[in-house]
Amino acid sequence: MSNSNGKNNRKIIIAKNIVKYFGHNLVLDKVSLEVNRGEVVVIIGPSGSGKSTFLRCLNHLERINSGYIEIDGFVIEDKGFHEKHKKHSSKEIARFCSQIGMVFQRFNLFPHMTALENVIVGPVVVNKMKKEEAVELGMELLEKVGLKDKANSYPAQLSGGQQQRVAIARALAMKPKVMLFDEPTSALDPELVGEVLNVMKELAEEGMTMLVVTHEMGFAREVADRVVFMDKGKIVEEGLPEEIFTNPKQERTRQFLQKIL
Repeated sequence: MSNSNGKNNRKIIIAKNIVKYFGHNLVLDKVSLEVNRGEVVVIIGPSGSGKSTFLRCLNHLERINSGYIEIDGFVIEDKGFHEKHKKHSSKEIARFCSQIGMVFQRFNLFPHMTALENVIVGPVVVNKMKKEEAVELGMELLEKVGLKDKANSYPAQLSGGQQQRVAIARALAMKPKVMLFDEPTSALDPELVGEVLNVMKELAEEGMTMLVVTHEMGFAREVADRVVFMDKGKIVEEGLPEEIFTNPKQERTRQFLQKIL
């Protein structure tokens, strides 16, 4: 488990009673979760339980039907809650959400850009960083994820694990307040999973706030400060990794873990 000494108990993510429908299908049913600065929270659960949708709501890729989302003091969504604070324009929300790092199952790299160009496009276009500074930052981040020698390679020339590490570097280039990982290893060949998880472990050790949806239970056991189990659009149970994995309180959690462990 990551070292929680020195973790700031200030809440950086506050989600309250998130409700999300796709048509008539209720995908999130009053989901509430708070995450402290520097905490690593891993969300587990069966496919279709709402895990990925919850992450996408946090960074405004999906709009909620009701509930409240605040990240680092900035209210992203407020439907049916306080509604007393200043309403942000969609442009202000988009600018703020550029500081929420998101790493997807599929790497979503621009195929016509090199690894380095993929990493620096955000800082240059969104943050108006000077190209020389962005290149320096980009090379530092590629070195961090072990890919400095691949700076001029295009995505098609990289393995899936390498592409996902470029995607992580790209997210870090925006100097994110939090990092959201949506099953970042599920599209990878098994032997490439470790290289991505190692980069994520390093980020956790450095104190990055991380919310991770994953099926990698070993990673959850080793790195998470807290594990959240979701099923049918609800949070069924949450607790320390050893509690969830060795002595879950809920029968549904037990059933799920028996099938996959």
